[in-house]
Amino acid sequence: MRFLLGGAWFSLLLSTFGVAQEHSYAPSDIENGRGLYLANCQGCHGDNGNSVEGVNLGSGRFRRASTDEDLIALIRGGIPNTLMIARPQFSYAELRSVVAFLRSMQTGGVLRADEQRDVTIGDINRGEALFYGKVNCISCHGIHGGGSVLYQDLGGIGALRTPASLEDSLMNPNKEVREGERFYQVTTYDGERIEGKLLNQDRHFIQMLTMQEQLLSIPTDELADKGFIRSPMPSYADQLSAAEISDLVAFMLSLKE
Repeated sequence: MRFLLGGAWFSLLLSTFGVAQEHSYAPSDIENGRGLYLANCQGCHGDNGNSVEGVNLGSGRFRRASTDEDLIALIRGGIPNTLMIARPQFSYAELRSVVAFLRSMQTGGVLRADEQRDVTIGDINRGEALFYGKVNCISCHGIHGGGSVLYQDLGGIGALRTPASLEDSLMNPNKEVREGERFYQVTTYDGERIEGKLLNQDRHFIQMLTMQEQLLSIPTDELADKGFIRSPMPSYADQLSAAEISDLVAFMLSLKE
C-alpha cells in the first residue's frame, strides 16, 4: 500500500535574518523535541541542522520567524512551494518542544582548506548565457523560483558558497553532497525502484518526494532495499572547457541577493 501525500512542500527555509531572543527550556522539552526532530526533520536538515544550503537551524536566526510562536506557526503551516510540508498533526506542546530543541542547538561550520583555494573567475555574462543556454542549469535549479523543487534554488548562492566550492560542484558534484541534498532510492519486493528525496522515515513508513515531484508514503514492510544514491547532477569536467567552468562560477558568484 502506498499513499500520495498532498499539502505544501517540505523544507525549512531559514537564514541569518532577524535576531532570536534567548530562552530557557526544561530538559524534558528539549529531549522530546530532539526525538521529533530526528523523526521528521533530520532527513533534510541533517544531524546538526545545517545540511540545507544557506540554512543553519542552530544559528538562532530565521528569515521567516523570530519568536517561538512564529516558529510554531511556521512548522505547523509549512511553506508553500517548498519541501516543507505542513504539520497540522502536531500538538502545540509537541511543536513547542521542537522549538525548544532548535533553540538549544549549537552548530556552525568551518571552511575546509580546499574550499578556500584560489580559482579563476571568468565572465559573468558568458556564464549567464551558459546557465540558461548550453548547460541549461535552469531546468533543475531555479533562481528565486522556477526549476524543480527537488534541486537547490540558486538564488543567493554567491553569498553562501566560495568560488572553490562552486567549481567543485560543477567538476565533481558528488565530492560533498549535503545531507539535505542527497537522493534516495527504495526497491520494493516486486522489483519497483523509486528515486527521489527522503523527507521522513520511521519504523512503519518512508516519506519521499519522487523524481516526478510526488509526495509518497511507502510502508517499510514492502521494501526489499533502501538507501542513499549518487547525485543525478552530471560532472562537467569533460563537457565544458576550463574557461566555461570559470564563467559559470562567475555567474553563480554574482547571485548574492
